[in-house]
Amino acid sequence: MNELDFELLLVFIGILAVIASIAFFSGKKIGSFIEKESFASDQKRMQRELMLSEHHRKGLQREVEDLKQKAEKYLDFLIKLPEAVKHLNSNLTFDEIISSILRLTKNLVDTDAVELYIFNKSSEKLDLVAAFGSNKKKSISVDLGEGVIGEAAASKLITSKEQIHKPLPDENLELSIPIIYKNTLLGVIGVLGIGKIKAASQTGNEKRFLAMISDLAAVALQNCDYLTTAKKEAITDSLTGLYNKHFFLERAAEIAQKSLSYNSVLSVLIFDIDYFKNYNDQNGHVEGDKLLKQLGVILKENTRGTDIVARYGGEEFIALLSNTGKINAMLYAEKLRKIIESYPFAHREKQFSGFISISGGIAEFPSDGKTIEAIITKADQALYESKKAGRNRITKYEPFQFSSPENAD
Repeated sequence: MNELDFELLLVFIGILAVIASIAFFSGKKIGSFIEKESFASDQKRMQRELMLSEHHRKGLQREVEDLKQKAEKYLDFLIKLPEAVKHLNSNLTFDEIISSILRLTKNLVDTDAVELYIFNKSSEKLDLVAAFGSNKKKSISVDLGEGVIGEAAASKLITSKEQIHKPLPDENLELSIPIIYKNTLLGVIGVLGIGKIKAASQTGNEKRFLAMISDLAAVALQNCDYLTTAKKEAITDSLTGLYNKHFFLERAAEIAQKSLSYNSVLSVLIFDIDYFKNYNDQNGHVEGDKLLKQLGVILKENTRGTDIVARYGGEEFIALLSNTGKINAMLYAEKLRKIIESYPFAHREKQFSGFISISGGIAEFPSDGKTIEAIITKADQALYESKKAGRNRITKYEPFQFSSPENAD
């Protein structure tokens, strides 16, 4: 190898050393860059995982809070339910039951507005009887199949607004629940859209809650109906529909006591049907019962609501006229006598006079007696004076003018 070749070799080796040095330092920098990039990527990945974990944690926390709210709602429902059942099964009046159903729906389902409709058997319509948070008035009636309320009543199923193809023009109900007892429609509970079931307190079982309230309402209303019927039967004459003697005597004693307290007067009219035995003998007892029923209707239609009219026994009737002296009592009795005299009762032509007539007597409390029993006795004496005088007349009791009562038809 000559000197030139040797120098070229040294230059080549030097170049290689430089290249190796550059490659070493470049590789170190590239490795460092790659390592930094990998670390940054790992950091981002960890941050994403942490963010997802936090989001998941918050989601779980929300679910826990939601379950907690629902559990509290269920607990509140379970706490209130026994008391509600106990209250509704008490001997409440119709108005008290309606108020309780309304309040129960509001409290247990947490709505802002509720309407309660009762099915009217006579008109076959649903009458609005109570409302909370609604501007509707009680005069509203809904036909079966009409709107959300009518559809729930017709189908006897829980009905939502979305299920109605043709809602009423001012329909704002979200849900309606029929009140059914042994497949008999009693009414409908309506939850209004203006006070929707509050989202914050929903459990997802509001329909079940409402169905449970509906069942409780059905039992309470039916019990109320049975109780009302039983009470009515206990104080009512089954044939004429008027009050019976027992109830009349109880109420008359109460009213007489109040009359003394307020220094007011009252009168008693007692009357019977002239020759009623002859009517039964001629036409039979079935026709006699029909006559008594018709007379009961006449008395109801021609007597003030503040007065009490009763069947006193057989063909005998009695009326207590509040805040009425003998003079005005006579006007009432004469009007009644003329109505009966001209009424087209069946078989009236067979009576001795050719029509149905009554004879009666009137006495005033407290001027004619200090007890209601004494007043009835005096009125009865006046009745027999009417009989003695020829029947078909009303007589006022006048002290020291009447003889002892005698038997008369």
